[in-house]
Amino acid sequence: MKQLFGLCSLMVLGAGLGELALSPKTAQASELCNYRNEIVRVSGAYINNDDTWVTKGWWLVEPGECMVYPDNWYTYVEVDRAQTVERTYLLELEGEDIQAVELCVLQDRFTFYNGDSSEVCNKHHYGFTDNSMQTFYLIGARRELIEYTQ
Repeated sequence: MKQLFGLCSLMVLGAGLGELALSPKTAQASELCNYRNEIVRVSGAYINNDDTWVTKGWWLVEPGECMVYPDNWYTYVEVDRAQTVERTYLLELEGEDIQAVELCVLQDRFTFYNGDSSEVCNKHHYGFTDNSMQTFYLIGARRELIEYTQ
């Protein structure tokens, strides 16, 4: 009897996990791969449960390496403070749902709230004078190759 109960429990658990794995709300990932000969710095942003923009940085992606992050995150990429990575090609992809938003970037490791306002970005400079509003892109669950552009 115990074996039958155990077997039934495993079947129910397996069916539940299968349903979860095949559900359309299953978490997916985006991937950003660095095909440049220099380290790139990545900042990520998302809207939290309080409908507040949260921006975080920095993750360093070595040449030839990839970074995986949640598919609901917007990302901004730079080489250093003076050199951003041009990503406007994302908006030119036919039939793709790519979104862009301007958010505040701090130049030191950070987590920043309400970064969708330039006034807030300038007001809360945390001692850094080179904070700036930058374009973050939402690419969804796909791979992006960061390469040199012409």
